Amino acid sequence: MTLTTVGAGIGATLGMVPETSYSGVVGSPTWQFFEPNTITPKKIKTTKQSSGLAGGRMVDVTARRVVVERSATVDFPIDWCQSGHFTTLLNQISSSYTSGAAGSQTASGGIWSAGARLTPATPVYGYTHTFRNSIAGRSAALQMGIPTTDGIVRQYDALGSKMTKLAFTCKSGELLVATTSWDCRYLADPLIDTLYPTATTGGSTQTPYTQATPSYAAAIPWDFANAQIQIGSTIAGASAASPVDGVTGFDFTIERRMKTGRQYYGNAGLKDEPVTSDEVLLTGTFTSDFVNKTYWADAFYSDTPIFAIITFGTMAANAPAAQFVLSNLFLNDGSPAATNKDVVNTSFPFACTYDLTNEPASIILQTADATV
Repeated sequence: MTLTTVGAGIGATLGMVPETSYSGVVGSPTWQFFEPNTITPKKIKTTKQSSGLAGGRMVDVTARRVVVERSATVDFPIDWCQSGHFTTLLNQISSSYTSGAAGSQTASGGIWSAGARLTPATPVYGYTHTFRNSIAGRSAALQMGIPTTDGIVRQYDALGSKMTKLAFTCKSGELLVATTSWDCRYLADPLIDTLYPTATTGGSTQTPYTQATPSYAAAIPWDFANAQIQIGSTIAGASAASPVDGVTGFDFTIERRMKTGRQYYGNAGLKDEPVTSDEVLLTGTFTSDFVNKTYWADAFYSDTPIFAIITFGTMAANAPAAQFVLSNLFLNDGSPAATNKDVVNTSFPFACTYDLTNEPASIILQTADATV
């Protein structure tokens, strides 16, 4: 693909399509293009240099270097928006997963408001994402365009991409930004890889992806000005409470801890699909001025679990919204301290836990996207 006037980072592109099998090339893919702030693909190769004793030889022999393992990673931060198929992106790390299906329009399918969940109404659909269960079988292909100075966008395809971490952050006066980290089976360059490796062996028999032309729709980012935080001793209680005052920052991270180094014999140094190898980490931080000590300081002092709802958008059934519902979270640090003459401001790191009834964390999206 050629951009006749752009030979710099401004011409970079990133598209995603969910895979139907791990590292399998999708036939007739429908690429969903996103607008990340940076794109960082990294090809990983483990090399070994055979260097036996050979009298009179003082430099290693070229032919004795081999690549024994191959993989890749991709990282990109992205402004989280009201539409633009962000639920498709979130599906790659959440337990709830739908593909090509309409969003929920049933009772209690939307965000929490005034003690209960709303029923999404036209023109929005509701999608609820949870994170307590496995994401086995979930992967995507990422197609990245990195431009050279001649204005040509060079294609790189990351096959077998599994999202390992999704970190949200929104500070005072800033946008809601999500940083995504991916473990990938293979980073392909179609100008070099005339055939892509198959999903189950090291053979190269898959037809490379054709470079897709990016297409973008207007997407409005969520930001600090349209956000609020409510806390309580239950989810319903939190949703009916008045918003807390004094919060200057919020971040929340979902981390899928998986065994990613599954390179086995007979696979040409490539890996099998990563599998869950430890509990999911659901952690974050509230940062707040010392406005009311009962909000955070008392909960930390007494080690009392709290429920928190963080909402971006309008509390309405027919309006876009993004809502984080965090259950039984414990504050792990945060004794307020006067360290200078300024207003006391304290960070309260937290971890969500599971009480065997309430999901430890869920993200509800109300969006105009009718399919994912």
